[in-house]
Amino acid sequence: MKVQVNDIFEPVTEFSVVPGIVRVLYLNERYDAVVLIQLTDPPRQPIGLGLEELRGSVIAGDTKSAKIVTPEFLLVLEDDLDEKKKRERDEKWNIIAPLIDSDYPGQIFASGEMGRMVGCRAVELGMQRKSIYRLLYRYWINGQVRNALLKNYAGVGVPERKYDPAKPPGRKPRYQGIAVSPTKLIDAVDKRCIRVGYSLFVGDKTSTITSAYVEMLRRFYTAKDLSKNPESGGRLLPDSEIPSFRQFDYWGKQYFDEVETERGRKGMRKWLKDCRPLSGTVRDWLRGPCHQFEIDATIADIYLVNGYSRRMLIGRPVVYVVIDSFSGMIVGLYIGLEGPSWNGARQALFNAFTSKVQFCATNGVTIDPEEWACHHLPHHIYADRGEMLGKAAEGLATGLNIELGIAPPYRPDWKSMVESRFGILNDLTGIRWLPGGVAAREKERGERDYRLDATLSMKEFTKIIIQCVLHYNRFNRQPDRLTQEMMNDGVDPTPVGIWTWAMENGHVEPNNHPDELVYLHLLPREQATVQKGGVLFRGMHYVCDVAIENNWFAKARSRGVWSIECWYDPNSAAHIWIRGDNKQFIRCDLRKSDHKYADYRSDEIFDLLEAYRQAPPAHKRAELESRISLLEEVNQIVSGAMAERKEEPAPATKAEMIGNIRENRAVERLKERETAHVPEGVRIDPPGQKAETAPERSENFAGPRSAQVIDMLKRLRPGQN
Repeated sequence: MKVQVNDIFEPVTEFSVVPGIVRVLYLNERYDAVVLIQLTDPPRQPIGLGLEELRGSVIAGDTKSAKIVTPEFLLVLEDDLDEKKKRERDEKWNIIAPLIDSDYPGQIFASGEMGRMVGCRAVELGMQRKSIYRLLYRYWINGQVRNALLKNYAGVGVPERKYDPAKPPGRKPRYQGIAVSPTKLIDAVDKRCIRVGYSLFVGDKTSTITSAYVEMLRRFYTAKDLSKNPESGGRLLPDSEIPSFRQFDYWGKQYFDEVETERGRKGMRKWLKDCRPLSGTVRDWLRGPCHQFEIDATIADIYLVNGYSRRMLIGRPVVYVVIDSFSGMIVGLYIGLEGPSWNGARQALFNAFTSKVQFCATNGVTIDPEEWACHHLPHHIYADRGEMLGKAAEGLATGLNIELGIAPPYRPDWKSMVESRFGILNDLTGIRWLPGGVAAREKERGERDYRLDATLSMKEFTKIIIQCVLHYNRFNRQPDRLTQEMMNDGVDPTPVGIWTWAMENGHVEPNNHPDELVYLHLLPREQATVQKGGVLFRGMHYVCDVAIENNWFAKARSRGVWSIECWYDPNSAAHIWIRGDNKQFIRCDLRKSDHKYADYRSDEIFDLLEAYRQAPPAHKRAELESRISLLEEVNQIVSGAMAERKEEPAPATKAEMIGNIRENRAVERLKERETAHVPEGVRIDPPGQKAETAPERSENFAGPRSAQVIDMLKRLRPGQN
């Protein structure tokens, strides 16, 4: 059984270890100690007990957990408290705060310590000991929250003052030095109307305070004509019966302070993002690099083309950036067509968790491992709801032990570091002035469409972004990130300098896990097909030793194809991964005939092959026209042959028609040989006969040689002598 601070227990039998209804004030598992206080009036001194003794009593049924009704004075929101109540509460808290937050937890509950500490505090503040005890017991009994020090009664305050109507407060109103009729002496009803009217301005229901004042007068200080619409208003009451604008402004500001008004006018989201007080930075609670990563995506302001065919426009890419909150290092990158979504986010995270050498080499950039030495898993990740709010992203928490932080909607300031890096990368790349840039010019009607200027492929644009990231990591200076220890060691205030120093001094605490788990949870997966030519994935064939040893391809040729689950890296089509019988990841490489796709992204090859599978409309029409012409030609040939057949006499019997097929075939073959075109010098003429003196043959092709062949065939026919 688990016992927690502020739990309530009550006795069930006379053998219970608690004397009455008690609250748990403090517990220490190590020393088997728990401190309780009875919820009685007047309060009594806390009592100590063995933690296991209390658990045993609960398990035995002598004691049970209980619930109590929360006192009414504690059921109040912070916004509903006026400044006076807050001030009184905080003053009382400051008296007992040093006793609660002592040198070590639970010090005040140690034997003999409570009297000594309270006595010293009373001498220090010059007040009576019983006043401090009263505050401590009130704090402990009511749940150990600051609001327990609020006054436990209503109606606190000075009664409303009564003014003589003949002597209204405030200065006398004048116009051009002449006294005018005094303003109305407002009462509780007027103040209520002012509060309702001023709330229109605070709630951003009116554009100005004057508009809110006019609306208040229309609602509450006009004579209504009941024969018409009561909401339409009517004649304004005399000046002596309406509050002045000055009174409206004064009392409105009494009810709503400046911060509340600004929060209402701007809206809670915008106020939290732009106007909330800042008491620190995100780095204050971080232990070092790899403690927290931030990830976000944006759609780049440029149009790209397919890397295999530059005439294929593929639109604007999605750029994902992963940044380390402590050092400011950009640790991961993804540029592609996925997202913003989980599919794009996990590819960026996979890049952040793996070595960048191969990634850069794939995109034509050669680096040393020290130039971008980020291949670690963090302990926390902050992201938008769109990427991480789903069951797929929950695998990071369960499988890789990474705690996810989801920013609320419309709150980019919760991950401000990664948000600001997009502007830095845009400035470094000059992206708007590249070919195909969205804002390369202020486009006017009739000007050339900037999409027609798209030239860069995904790989080339990725190469540009990689170079910008390397430049940023090396030269972006942020001195406010340096700690005193870093300053003493002369660390360069750049992301690479801070990261390198942290690595050398053991301040990096990576969340280490095997590569197989990273592949499993971050690489996208799809279904591939085992065929006779290899593992077919997105139109490309892959092979591996396991497939060859187990004769997968031979089985697929004889038994038929089957599906298999595979994992792939969208940045490179060179490899895919499958899982063996022991669930270990096995890498499959492109077969030799498909190796031409190795230097391209898998989605580019997939789009290219898919595009070529689809016939353009012009090609479809040309094909239809050709098929029609082909049918017409076939019909003409068939019609001509049937017409010639009708001119010949029909055979008398079926046997006469089909009885001489073999002889007719031999005659036709000899005729074909004699009439076939043979290049000069290839045909061998009989001895003594010149090729140029060869006799002409008639259409019927009759001669001694053919007669001899026919007689020979008749003798060889089965069933004849």
